[in-house]
Amino acid sequence: MNIEALQSSWQQVDAIGPQAVEYFYDHLFAAHPEVRGMFAEDLGPQRERFLSGLARIVTNVQTLADDPSFVQQLGAHHARLGVVAEHYPVAGASLLATLEHFLGDGWTPELAQTWTAAYGAVADLMLSADISVA
Repeated sequence: MNIEALQSSWQQVDAIGPQAVEYFYDHLFAAHPEVRGMFAEDLGPQRERFLSGLARIVTNVQTLADDPSFVQQLGAHHARLGVVAEHYPVAGASLLATLEHFLGDGWTPELAQTWTAAYGAVADLMLSADISVA
C-alpha cells in the first residue's frame, strides 16, 4: 500500500471536504436507497463526523494496526446502529466513486488499488469490533 499516495490524495479531497461528503452520500443513496433509512433526516452532523473520522483514519493509517481502538469503536457504534458486513462494500464503493470523481486524472489504477486495500483493512478492523465497546 502506498501510504504517501493515500494521504496525499486524501489532502486533495479533504480540501473540498463538505462537497466531497455530500457527493459520497448522494452516491450511496442513489446506488443503495435501502440504506437511507439508517441515517437521520438531517445529515449535517453525520457529514461532519464522517469527514473528521475519515481524516483521522487516513492521517494515522500507519499506526492503525498497533492501536485499532478508534476504528474498532467506530465499528462497534456502527454495529449498534444496524450496520452489517454487507454494508461495508456498499459504503466502500461510494467512497471510491467519490475519490475518483474529485481526483479526476489523479485517480490511477495504483491509487485505486491503494484505497481499496486501505478501505478493506479498516472495514476488517471495524467488523472485528466488540459491540459492547463504547
